Amino acid sequence: MIRPARILAFGDSLTWGRIANRPERHGDEVRWPRVLEKALGGYADVIEEGLNGRRIALDDPLRPYRSGISLLPLFIECHAPLDLVILMLGTNDCQRIHSQSPYDVARSMRALAQVAQRPPVEAGMPVPEVLIVAPPVVRMPDDPEHEATLIMEGAPEKMAQLAGYYRRIADEIGASFFDAAAVATVSGADGVHLDAENTRAIGLALAPVVDGLLGLPLPARGPALRITGP
Repeated sequence: MIRPARILAFGDSLTWGRIANRPERHGDEVRWPRVLEKALGGYADVIEEGLNGRRIALDDPLRPYRSGISLLPLFIECHAPLDLVILMLGTNDCQRIHSQSPYDVARSMRALAQVAQRPPVEAGMPVPEVLIVAPPVVRMPDDPEHEATLIMEGAPEKMAQLAGYYRRIADEIGASFFDAAAVATVSGADGVHLDAENTRAIGLALAPVVDGLLGLPLPARGPALRITGP
């Protein structure tokens, strides 16, 4: 019996499913990893590893365990064997407190993706494909007094450049790329998180990309943005 493909979805609150402006989580029928799994028709198991506030390679000065590059090797080994690792991070790296340029964030993503390409697993286990996803671009909240206005000051301009950088590094290291901003926009309630429609849209849009990467026996689908190296 052929086992379902195993996919690790590694991200921040957008992957965890944080509801905009509320300390609550979207349900299974809405969160993009669960939507992706359902869209893949039983041919894949999608493992959710989303954490509120996660950065790519930076620490949160107020909350521990937020550096993705420190923990990704652990999760890869825990969930092995993996056929695909999806990385959707970068929003929190653009917070004002970190003073990171878009290029700095992209360099961190390159390092994170290369960790996934050199997984710490038992000999003979597969090396997973890597899909880098540029997150939806943040915006200023509808309420100018919202806390996110200060936390994410300057972030919209930085994040507008991330997709271009991520696309380039994906091509350079032989990973694949998808721009979530092409299918989803953040909620004006806090300018950072997604409503039900938009988080679901990411899962649906990723299905044909994953289909193409892993060669799953799914029905023909529409075109999708996918960039790979040589």
